[in-house]
Amino acid sequence: MDNKFISKEAIIQVLKEYGWQYKKNKLNAILAFFLPAIGVIFTSFVPPLIVAKIINELAAHTYSVNQISIYILTLGGFWLLGEMLWRAGYYFMIKLEVASLADLNNKAFKKLISRDYDFYTNNFVGSLIKKGMAFPRGFENLTETLAYNVITNVFPIIFAFIILWQYSPLIPFTLLFWILLTIVIAVPIIRRRSKMVAERHEAESRMAGNFSDSMTNMLAIKSFAQEEAEQKTFNKHVNSYVTKYRDTYNYQNLNFEGVIAPIYVITNVFGLFMAFYFTIKLNLPVGTMMVVYSYYSQIARIFWEINRVYRNVESSLGAAAEFTELTLHDPIVMDKPKAGKMKVTNSDIIFEDVKFTYERNKDELFLNNFNLEIKGNQKIGLVGPSGGGKTTVTKLLLRFVDVSDGEISIDGQDIRKVTQKSLREAITYVPQEPLLFHRTLFENIAYGDPKATLEEVTEASKLAHAHEFISVLPHGYDTLVGERGIKLSGGQRQRVAIARALLKKSPIIVLDEATSSLDSESEKYIQDGLLELMKDKTALVIAHRLSTIKHLDRILVLDQGRIIQDGSHDELIKQPGLYAKLWSHQSGEVLE
Repeated sequence: MDNKFISKEAIIQVLKEYGWQYKKNKLNAILAFFLPAIGVIFTSFVPPLIVAKIINELAAHTYSVNQISIYILTLGGFWLLGEMLWRAGYYFMIKLEVASLADLNNKAFKKLISRDYDFYTNNFVGSLIKKGMAFPRGFENLTETLAYNVITNVFPIIFAFIILWQYSPLIPFTLLFWILLTIVIAVPIIRRRSKMVAERHEAESRMAGNFSDSMTNMLAIKSFAQEEAEQKTFNKHVNSYVTKYRDTYNYQNLNFEGVIAPIYVITNVFGLFMAFYFTIKLNLPVGTMMVVYSYYSQIARIFWEINRVYRNVESSLGAAAEFTELTLHDPIVMDKPKAGKMKVTNSDIIFEDVKFTYERNKDELFLNNFNLEIKGNQKIGLVGPSGGGKTTVTKLLLRFVDVSDGEISIDGQDIRKVTQKSLREAITYVPQEPLLFHRTLFENIAYGDPKATLEEVTEASKLAHAHEFISVLPHGYDTLVGERGIKLSGGQRQRVAIARALLKKSPIIVLDEATSSLDSESEKYIQDGLLELMKDKTALVIAHRLSTIKHLDRILVLDQGRIIQDGSHDELIKQPGLYAKLWSHQSGEVLE
């Protein structure tokens, strides 16, 4: 779920991640940060010194054309050197950002893809994408702000203090007073604004999540003619976001800039007065007035920009911290430190005294001392009412979720003590809703075996009765299927999913309503493919349509997390109970 406020831990994590990038690319970072700062000194703080020299000589009538020309050429040389240093710094900035952005994008993707199954059921996809993309983008914004708005201002200020100290310590100390006054006034306002920005980011994330949710479920919106209702719902999120956006910037305009603007004006006026006062009072050369006022003016401008600088830093860290907030805690399902690799020989599966409770209802066990033994190569059907526990059993076997107590083992190996990768490599899972990528049909089918050749993909497609429709498409196996396979019918998507499963060749098969999207004729054709898929393998088949599982070795009837019947089809229809009742309903003997 989205977090309303960003924790300090999340900010610290962002700083650690970004700091590691600076450390990893140390030379590029140093040059990117400091070359522009030195360049600013040469372009903005050295020229007033040279102009002051010219003014002093003009005032004293001791100048010569040659001497003045040398001063002017020197000024041009320093200025040109400063510009070159700035460009060199920008070159190294690009090198730093290119290396770091590649790493941070990969890290963001890896952190999200390694989360457990339930994580994705509790977060909007659109919100996750926004936050994931903000993580590397925040580095880019923060780095450029530090380089071009912080360090390039701090170094010139230090340089100015050193120069002004040469005239009199009173001059820099007076300037320091105005700097401290600005900071003291600005900090409380900034703190209040940071809370408002956190709320604005939260509202923006919710708006993005709602946008994504609506786009993903466009078929439901259209079929129920709910466009206006969805527009109203989205409009609420938009209004919440723009209200917080307005309040944030109004607060900034009226409170922050409304206070800093007068200080900026006063500092400039006071700077001119002090330049005149110190020049006369301390009997300094007349050119000193030029230097003092120029430095006062430039430093005042820097502090006028403090709001924008803070806003950039705050926005960069805040947006990135929304992402790290998601990944502060380890996933619920994790590999143990020295997890081994699953080694499947017979494919025996045992659930022993398994207890499980869902996160949404922690106080109530859904499975309580659940026991099940499946011999290798057995074909097991799982039936029962919705919410009976069929999908829960398969999710536990795949370790999408973990048992609260007890043990699930495959060939005597506790699945919690092997890597998730090796466990899931040993199991082929075909879900009720086929999950296809917006890629070609070849890529989608070859997902079961990335090394598969076109011939192998074609053979699997023929067994799954997918080749018939693929072969008549203009681009054949190179046809793009659209987002989530939207360009294909439900039956076509399911055939592609089964072809993919055939390629995987794993010893354990889990079919979750794998023929639910097929019409009767397609289902008849595909039964051969499913039999081929399950051949010499242990199989768990979830089905509501009992005709698809009546030929299996065993059928388990689950209700409220318990196995209430266990036997073959022929055995169960002879027993009074839920299975016989379901069978009679579906076979048309009893219509209610």
